[in-house]
Amino acid sequence: MQVNFETIDWLITGFVKSYALCVMKMLNNFFGISGILSKTLHAYEQRPEQQAMAEAIDKALRNKNHLIVEAGTGVGKSLAYLVPVIEWVLDENSSKGSNTLSGSSSKRVVVSTYTKALQRQLIEKELPFLRDNIFKNLRFALCLGSENYVCLRRLEQTKTHGLFEIDEIRETDALLNWIRGTDTGIRAEIDIRGSLWQKVCREGDLCYGKDCKLFNRCFYQKAKANERRAHVLVTNHHLFFAHIASGWQVLPHFDITVFDEAHELEDVAADYLGVEISNYKLKHLLDSILSTHGKGLLTRLKWLSQSDFSEANALLNMVRIKGDAFFQELAQRLNNLSTLRIHEKGFAGDTISEPLSKLFNQLGGLYKASGDEDEKKEIIALMNRCEEFLNSLKTILMQELEGYVYWVEKDGKMLRLVATPIEIAKLLKAGVFDNLSSAILTSATLSINNNFDYIKERLGLQHAEGLLLESPFNYKEQSILYIADDLSEPRAKDFEERLIDRLKKILEIMRGRTLVLFTSYSLLNKAYDTVDVTGVKIYKQGDADSYRLIEKFKNDNNSALFGTYTFWQGIDVPGDDLQCVIITKLPFAVPDAPITEARMEALQREDKDPFSHYQVPQAAILLKQGFGRLIRTKTDKGIIAILDSRLMTKGYGVHFLNSLPECRITTDIDHIKDFQDRVFREKVI
Repeated sequence: MQVNFETIDWLITGFVKSYALCVMKMLNNFFGISGILSKTLHAYEQRPEQQAMAEAIDKALRNKNHLIVEAGTGVGKSLAYLVPVIEWVLDENSSKGSNTLSGSSSKRVVVSTYTKALQRQLIEKELPFLRDNIFKNLRFALCLGSENYVCLRRLEQTKTHGLFEIDEIRETDALLNWIRGTDTGIRAEIDIRGSLWQKVCREGDLCYGKDCKLFNRCFYQKAKANERRAHVLVTNHHLFFAHIASGWQVLPHFDITVFDEAHELEDVAADYLGVEISNYKLKHLLDSILSTHGKGLLTRLKWLSQSDFSEANALLNMVRIKGDAFFQELAQRLNNLSTLRIHEKGFAGDTISEPLSKLFNQLGGLYKASGDEDEKKEIIALMNRCEEFLNSLKTILMQELEGYVYWVEKDGKMLRLVATPIEIAKLLKAGVFDNLSSAILTSATLSINNNFDYIKERLGLQHAEGLLLESPFNYKEQSILYIADDLSEPRAKDFEERLIDRLKKILEIMRGRTLVLFTSYSLLNKAYDTVDVTGVKIYKQGDADSYRLIEKFKNDNNSALFGTYTFWQGIDVPGDDLQCVIITKLPFAVPDAPITEARMEALQREDKDPFSHYQVPQAAILLKQGFGRLIRTKTDKGIIAILDSRLMTKGYGVHFLNSLPECRITTDIDHIKDFQDRVFREKVI
């Protein structure tokens, strides 16, 4: 029999085109002017950008390609990616005759975000809406790290052995009452201090699994069962890369991933694929064996003789003393800096390894002596933690990993020693993207100067397709960009004084409803101590947690909120509560920060200019994030003020301006008042 390959090719091509037309029709039925959204969402407006994004994602899934999509504020990117990926997952499972996700051939999608706010939005809003209105069989699950779940066995153990401290009694009572009513066992449901939660949360290496007598009641195991049944897993970048670092052991199998807020991927991946130790990690290890308050494993070993107990306690104290000496030396090396790059091997005396190795051996003796399987599991977990700490310490001190930058950081009382991979692109390509049939990366800020060259190079996605979708908002009518071109440059002696004076003048015009973004705490604190505008209350980052600060700001229209990098992104204050965003400086990364410096050196070795290849694009993306805090809906109006004259005086300023939405630009501060007066009159009328 002679096979006519032209006929077969024609049939296949026809089928693919027919299927594509069906999918496009489905997408139009959803996003179109008379589609499901218009019938079920109040005040829905058709957005061509949203449908274009959905169609591009559908095409990428069918062709098994990776896709980068920049979707400006207001495009509605969550629904734009959820609809095609859910359609793909359900269709794939249906075509294989299984919609139970019980077999190895079942398909899933992971949606990974950076902020908890977006996770909640997807789980509580978009996905329930899609299930109720179009995908009736859809199942989805929120994926959290195991430490977010209370462990009933550890809670019972802590209660039985009296491991709660006296000052924890009130919170302990609240914890026990919460346990009786919770369906999830998730920490976010209860306000509890970290030290108490650490005693009762699930820790993977202390989990007994199916051998646990409380396995059938375990909140974490119920969550994992729900994940295995789900079509869509909603997680965050940190847990996603914890999954990768574990050898893909944390989440159920999945085939495609949507990375929302994808501009954060490089830094999160570098953090999780690195190695670190800290004084907090050492303290937690030692306290788990026996705390300074006399609580821990050793108190639960009733068969342990007094002499063996005393010997183990003495060894623990020796590790504490030597550990304190080690981290104190690191603190002295920092010399009041927050971070310090380490160039030489053996830069600090290793006072920890010898006593910690002895402790490891002593735990081994306890393991052999114990006749209780539960005790043995806990002892071996602590031995593994000792070994991991020892290995990480040696790796960092002797700088055993090539292509890593070694550095120390002080954050409050915590000191940590870190080895971070410098170039993450190859690791991401081989470890993530090559193992997915499709990866969809999206954010409102991924392009620089209207192209994706920077993000492709940083993430190893040179062959990914790209789609650039502008915001449907009319920035020319809704906003005005004021640039203070007459101020001194940041290196000038009078820069801070003149900047603070200009900041005060703008606050006097606005009388509140203003978010002020800084690039350093020092300038923020100086401005906070200096600026005094009658009738305007100033809140600053650090006075309370971010959520409470934002709520105070929103409820007080005669206020300004001062924040650093945490407030440049992820803040959503729509409507009249926010009418002005002031950006004090272009957000260039500190060039001598360890990771930044190492990445710039790597580019120099490739004969690339670090400033144009890394610093400018990175700062432009963050500037776009800050700019994006202002206009959140089609009715929002307001002012962006950038108090950095380099935007107008330096050649690279055009790259920043070309990356921002097109809006009216002025260098005349009086235009701020004119715009504000006009907007106010329109709203009153």
